[in-house]
Amino acid sequence: MNELRLFRKHNFSFTKRGNSVQLEQRIAQYKAIEAYRKRPLIVYATSTRAGLNAMMAGDVVREFIDQIDLITSGTEVDVLINSTGGDALTAWKLMSLLRERFKKVCVLVPFMAFSAATIFALGADEIVMHPHASLGPIDPQIQMQDGAGTVRQFAYEDVGAFLRFIADEVRITEQLHTSAIMERLFAVVDPLNVGAAKRASDLSTDIGERLLSMHMSRPEDKGRVRTIAENLNKSFFAHSDAVTRGRAKTLQLQVAEPDPKLEKLIWNAYCGLEGHMLLREPFFPLLDYLKDPLGRAAIEPAAPLQLPVNLPPQIQQQIMQQAVNNAIQASAGKAHQTDFSYVFAVCESIRAASASVSKGKMSAWLMPNGEVKLNMIEDQKGWQRLTMPPASTKKAAEDSEKPAKTEIETKEPQIKADETKVT
Repeated sequence: MNELRLFRKHNFSFTKRGNSVQLEQRIAQYKAIEAYRKRPLIVYATSTRAGLNAMMAGDVVREFIDQIDLITSGTEVDVLINSTGGDALTAWKLMSLLRERFKKVCVLVPFMAFSAATIFALGADEIVMHPHASLGPIDPQIQMQDGAGTVRQFAYEDVGAFLRFIADEVRITEQLHTSAIMERLFAVVDPLNVGAAKRASDLSTDIGERLLSMHMSRPEDKGRVRTIAENLNKSFFAHSDAVTRGRAKTLQLQVAEPDPKLEKLIWNAYCGLEGHMLLREPFFPLLDYLKDPLGRAAIEPAAPLQLPVNLPPQIQQQIMQQAVNNAIQASAGKAHQTDFSYVFAVCESIRAASASVSKGKMSAWLMPNGEVKLNMIEDQKGWQRLTMPPASTKKAAEDSEKPAKTEIETKEPQIKADETKVT
């Protein structure tokens, strides 16, 4: 094979069924956290897998409502989150739902809660951070596509930084020259995109203030709320700059004091999600296709023809032509198909579990020129309810009859999908 190229109709991934942590094991980890904290726990995680990064999006709102409705007593709740962010308005909606139902909301961060996930955490009375955990800036990132089709990402602060560079570093202040510079800037960036970035930046600060005000409502907190939101939005030089536990305290966030036992529990829960969602395995579907023995055999290149040196040219040409025809026929035949299933996000607890998944089949062909063409056809997509382990369902029902001891009451969820088909 002289050259290997990958052609895909869809940028999808899939999980390996035999390599995922089972739901029953994850539920056991959630039970341990609930037993220690004496309050219900909801877990929300989006894929942070390299090449398959999923965002917080509005489609999870309905899943959160199901989780909240299953908690019929108690005034406190924990939410364990792991995400690189997404839609800030989704973060606002999720925390608003929790605040309507519970007097106290705590967010547990075992590893990462960046961007919109940080915005979500701002609405919590308390943020429990593992020593490995990081929050992040809340400056929104805008994507734009230029005339050549190249996608660029920038933030409103990037525009401000450029203008400050011109004024403070280059020291160009004359109107004639600054006008020419602005014309050059807007030749690269559509003014409407700059306006959209400005509005997104203002919205991020505004949502941050609203969420902080949910638990910082004293008159003397008003100025502090504004300062925290603006610092998270405008005081960082990179969107991916990590806010560690110590740094979060410096920013005056409501970070809990270290609790080694709880930190171990939430890290175990994260490791369960990490194994289930394959977060440490970069997404490259062709490699996964090759793990199927039949798939590997289907695109295995044929051995080069070894022809005797004294063979007549006419016979050599006939043999070569026949080999080419065979290769063309092979590439035109039905390719071997293998199933794929991948997880975008999960929303689960000891009471119910659902996952945003995509399933389908993929196939590959070895083309006559040595290239490999990979095709992935999706036939299922969206949130699916997972089958709860019988022991978990029974235990949840028993707990619902003992509110004084567990502070939660549950009802059995409606089962719609088999979990073994999702993982």
